[in-house]
Amino acid sequence: MSPFEIKTGFNSRKLDSRGALSFDEILLDVKTEDPDRVEGERYMPNYRLLAAMVLLSVCALFARIYFLQAMKGQDYRAIAEGNKLRNQYVLAPRGLMLDRNGKVITSNTPSFEVVVLPNKLPEDQADLTRKLAEISYLSGVPQEDLSAIVARLDRKSPFPYTLVENLPKDPALVMISRAAEFHGFAVQDNPIRDYKDPLVFAHVTGYTGKITAAELAERRDQDYLLNDYIGKSGLEIQYEGDLKGIPGSLQTEIDAQGDFSKTLPDVRAVPGNNLRLNIDYGLQKAMYEAAMKVMGPRNVRKAALVATDPQTGQVLGLLSLPGYDGNMFARGIRSGEFAGLMEDEDVPMLNRVTSGTYPPGSTVKPMLGIAALTEGIVRPNTQILDDGVIRVGSYTYYGYNRSGLGLVDIYGAIARSSDIYFYMIGGGRAKSDIKEGLGPTRLAEWYRKFGFGSPLGIDLPSEKPGLVPDPEWKKRVKSEPWYLGNTYHYSIGQGDLLTTPLQINSVTATIANGGRLMRPYLLGEVIDPAGNTVRKVEPQAMSQDFLDAANIRVVQDAMRQTVTLGSGRSLAAMPLEISGKTGTSQFDARDLYLTHSWFTSYAPSANPQIALTVLVEAAGEGSEVAVPITKEIYSWWAANRMGSQAPPGLGT
Repeated sequence: MSPFEIKTGFNSRKLDSRGALSFDEILLDVKTEDPDRVEGERYMPNYRLLAAMVLLSVCALFARIYFLQAMKGQDYRAIAEGNKLRNQYVLAPRGLMLDRNGKVITSNTPSFEVVVLPNKLPEDQADLTRKLAEISYLSGVPQEDLSAIVARLDRKSPFPYTLVENLPKDPALVMISRAAEFHGFAVQDNPIRDYKDPLVFAHVTGYTGKITAAELAERRDQDYLLNDYIGKSGLEIQYEGDLKGIPGSLQTEIDAQGDFSKTLPDVRAVPGNNLRLNIDYGLQKAMYEAAMKVMGPRNVRKAALVATDPQTGQVLGLLSLPGYDGNMFARGIRSGEFAGLMEDEDVPMLNRVTSGTYPPGSTVKPMLGIAALTEGIVRPNTQILDDGVIRVGSYTYYGYNRSGLGLVDIYGAIARSSDIYFYMIGGGRAKSDIKEGLGPTRLAEWYRKFGFGSPLGIDLPSEKPGLVPDPEWKKRVKSEPWYLGNTYHYSIGQGDLLTTPLQINSVTATIANGGRLMRPYLLGEVIDPAGNTVRKVEPQAMSQDFLDAANIRVVQDAMRQTVTLGSGRSLAAMPLEISGKTGTSQFDARDLYLTHSWFTSYAPSANPQIALTVLVEAAGEGSEVAVPITKEIYSWWAANRMGSQAPPGLGT
């Protein structure tokens, strides 16, 4: 009998391996019917469920593969490459700044810097401390300062961060020769800014400095590095996108143990584009030297000078005094130096040409002369008696000459700067032929027509609009009504009226060129490192055909008489004809003898090539300080630029 045949009193059957009963199953209730079928049903798999589970697993597997390959493939590839490549990033030189004739204003110079490579720093704190102590000894920077910088860094970052700026040559060479001892640190020869004649060009070029964390976050997609430099003011920040280059890198391949394997070809840094400016280096230097010569003996330090081409709006010279040395920022300004600049009561960081606002005084009289002629308040031959004073009820308004100038027409009123004449055309006088004058609303309209109260759009940051008040403004801001006396002061460039020296220069240039209000601009063209022109800036008229040519000629003649017969007579013997207007503006109600000194002019009178405006703060009469500075500058211009043409592509 087969060992697989089991006999019972009830049944006998042949079992195979599929239906074999275990020992305990033999002892089950013998009444169970067809145990073979019951056991088969108990172990029968659910093939549909099994197939669904397999299908889901396969789908999940393929989804994961797709995610890793298609969506995260680049990231993991970069990580893999990073495991075998080590990059030392190289800063790109910034573009140069050149004057209109190609003379270098701003270039670059090498500078040694100690940088820390966060992802290569030693894990052993004692080892790191020893290295920082050695770097402190070589550089002279306190160890606690170095430790504080390192403590703030992300240890996973592959980007170098500047630890010590402006490292002297000898300590730099020591660190380079002992590079193996300074694992995690390196000496880089980075290009930093070199400003030529920095006190002369400070407010034109501006300065650069190390990029901050906030600036880096704003520009995370613009190839900036942790130890990069960025424009902070002036043209450096205005044209940051043009001046900034593309960083390079030195690549080294390492093996699986992290040891050096081989050096790969360098990725060269690409220098930034060069800026060719409209600035005339020689004129800018002459403006600085003239101001120093005249202001020095008078112990005044604050001034603003600007020269433009009246035909195009090109800025030929722009000088704000006092200036500062931008090279301090380039090499890494010390805290004491920075505090000295910030606490200086003369505010050397302020660009007075574009951001300083002042009462313009009598420099507005040529403009208001055009307004009065256009509005029919006066004609060229209309005469007004300047007896030195106007009395309105209990109020008295004096001219600068209290004994009076006698009968004056518009030529004499501008040339001799008659306050009484302009009181009359501005606010009128009950006992005269001019009973109302222009009035405050029309005065405000004319100031705005000439660009007051709004930025002119010069390509420098932080240009101020100035202030053009009117009766609504005074009621809103001061909760006061507008009085006739306000109109009188308004008519001679005083009261609440505020302008920038650039705006006064713009008015002068508009009169000189026959009535076109041009946008002032410093940049002539952008040139790539190979010498190709990337972008050229063209002159732009902001407003034109808003003045009558005959009225402009009257005022031009009057401004010429300012030099031949009036307050600018010291310029009459110059080798070129000059037309201009002096200004003396009060700015402190507590001391009416404190005045700003103004002179704005253009030359040659018949064919203007230059419009020049000079303001000296708290220096007295315009004829005493601003005119002598102007004379020095025009002497240089006559000797060096008279009749010369601008370089090709930069206008005439």
